[in-house]
Amino acid sequence: MKNWFTRFLTILMPCECIIEILRGQYAHSVGCYNKAVFHFSEAVELTDSKSMQAMCKVYEAISYICIGDAESTSKADHLIRPFYEVVDSTVGAREKTGVLFTYGLLLIKQRDLPEARLVTGLKLMHTSLGNIQLMSQYLRTLGSLALEIHDTVQAKEILRSSLTLAKKLYDVPTQVWVLSVLTDLYKELGEKENQMENAEYQTKKARDLEKRLADAQASIYHNEIVSSS
Repeated sequence: MKNWFTRFLTILMPCECIIEILRGQYAHSVGCYNKAVFHFSEAVELTDSKSMQAMCKVYEAISYICIGDAESTSKADHLIRPFYEVVDSTVGAREKTGVLFTYGLLLIKQRDLPEARLVTGLKLMHTSLGNIQLMSQYLRTLGSLALEIHDTVQAKEILRSSLTLAKKLYDVPTQVWVLSVLTDLYKELGEKENQMENAEYQTKKARDLEKRLADAQASIYHNEIVSSS
């Protein structure tokens, strides 16, 4: 990456923050969460935009949550809580929905059930942004919460909606996750036909995801993109 900046300094220098965000998003998408954290943290330092800094910290917090250990969860809390505490007064709709979603994930990780916060974020996102990718993630998370409180009817409908959006977006990781949860849910409900059909499609998409990840990691650019240089 340094070679690129040496060769195309004038063009790339104004885009440094965006480039680091994209590197972080790529690293996150292939499961390199520690590398993603690094790039999102770097991106924060490369912009004076409060809005951009807020979104970078949202991304960084989500990567920390995905790492999953206690220390990383604590770091995610440290990043996102200050934004959550002032979310109604200092950020725009895009940042607010991101903060509400991330804080909701964090509370789930801490065994809290933040349904009201997530519903608020979903409504705001739907009315102000129309971002179907984020909507899919909100629905996926709300479906999980419905399962936590044993509302299987609502969970099934919400997860199906999330799956529909994930298909429209070609979001294979979300499809695989939702299909896995739905397969278990159909089994619990005794819906054998749906269970078998869902499990078959889940296997197909899981293989598709494995191939996509293998292809990405085999790319000559993979290490260069995720590296901390």
